[in-house]
Amino acid sequence: MISGRQALAQIEQFVQRVRQQEAQLEQAYAKATKDVGRLRVQRTEAFRELARLKLDTIRQNQVVGELDNAEREAISLLQSRQEALQQLTKRRHEAEQRVQQAEVERQAALDDLQRALGGAERIRKDVEAKISVNTEWIALRARVEEITGQVQQAEKKAIQAEADRDEKRRPYEADPLFMYLWRRKFGTAAYRANPFTRYMDRLVAGVVGYDRLRVNYALLNEIPVRLREHSKRIAERLREERSNLNVLERNALVQSGFEAAETEVAKGRDAVAHREAHLQQAREALAAQDRSFDASILQGDAPYRDAVDLLAAADQREDLQELYREAVQTPTPKDEEIVRRIQSTDELMNSALRQAADSHQRLKELARRRETVEQEWEQLRHQGYDTPYGTFSNEASLGNVLGGILTGVIGSAVLGQVLRDGFHRGPSPWDSGFGGGLPIPPPDGFGTGGSFGGGDFRTGGSF
Repeated sequence: MISGRQALAQIEQFVQRVRQQEAQLEQAYAKATKDVGRLRVQRTEAFRELARLKLDTIRQNQVVGELDNAEREAISLLQSRQEALQQLTKRRHEAEQRVQQAEVERQAALDDLQRALGGAERIRKDVEAKISVNTEWIALRARVEEITGQVQQAEKKAIQAEADRDEKRRPYEADPLFMYLWRRKFGTAAYRANPFTRYMDRLVAGVVGYDRLRVNYALLNEIPVRLREHSKRIAERLREERSNLNVLERNALVQSGFEAAETEVAKGRDAVAHREAHLQQAREALAAQDRSFDASILQGDAPYRDAVDLLAAADQREDLQELYREAVQTPTPKDEEIVRRIQSTDELMNSALRQAADSHQRLKELARRRETVEQEWEQLRHQGYDTPYGTFSNEASLGNVLGGILTGVIGSAVLGQVLRDGFHRGPSPWDSGFGGGLPIPPPDGFGTGGSFGGGDFRTGGSF
């Protein structure tokens, strides 16, 4: 069994490992694409040598000039692309480091808050143990317990009476003559009608036996109202008695130095809120860098493609291909050496292209898995799953799922289900109603699973 914070820390470590793998794939992809551009330039240089060797002076100057122009433009594009990629990778790495540092600071703030809560909890438990032998407290708590039972019984009776009323008044409300007289308030001081209408209404009342039915129907509606009012009066007494109990407990806490402990908790809570905001800003900045990276690398690499296309178009010109075929068909020692160099360059270039494509695909898939896990992690954290008062009983499953996600065997969506199935939120210092409860609300996402100060049926202390 591990704590909620430990479980989410494992996921955070997993995300960091994935980002490290992404960085390795980024380097492999950058190297492969750089190799493709370099080999393209070498291939163009080899064609330039063939042109110098085979073509007459006029055609040679034209072909070599076009190759030089293409090479210069391609090299410029590749250099710009490499510089942009380096800057993009650098900014992304810096954003990742800021997130990691912000997370370390947040965890440190959470540790400080937990220590402050521990100090406040120790004082509360000590005071609660001492006051448990106080005769005034014992009497007050007994009254609270007694009235709590009365409230529960009164509430139960009111609910039952309301259910009975809804069931038993249906026959009355199904009789149109009775309801006609009832709505006109016949038989009461509020009844108003002219003499003829009064005469006719008396005839109708005699036919339906209205006088007897009115008394029964009025009583049927009145009983639940009275029981509900009775329940509210007892609940008000309970609030008063509980307030008296809370005042007694609160005074005992204050005398034991609890206010200083509360101040430390408040400072710790504010520090956590500040670190949470700082972490959120760092994560948003990293997300922006991720989007820039995706747009530049994962969704295409326009400068690199433009450079390769430019060189490819240059060395695929018809006269260059004709030159290449002639060199293959009528080789001289110099021709053979250049042709072998072109063929070897083609093989290396194709291998680099395959490696670039493979790295690019793996990088896209890994980034997709990491993004899904990060979204799940963020959602669970905001739901309070990283509270130190929560535990996970299926830590082995968590490790297996993370490993499966990394290898692609398991989908990222399984992670949330595994965590939700294994999570148990335990009691925290915020759950205690002693002395009115801890008056400082927990930080956002620091869920406790309990009420802050107690509800209507809390007694203000543990039994």
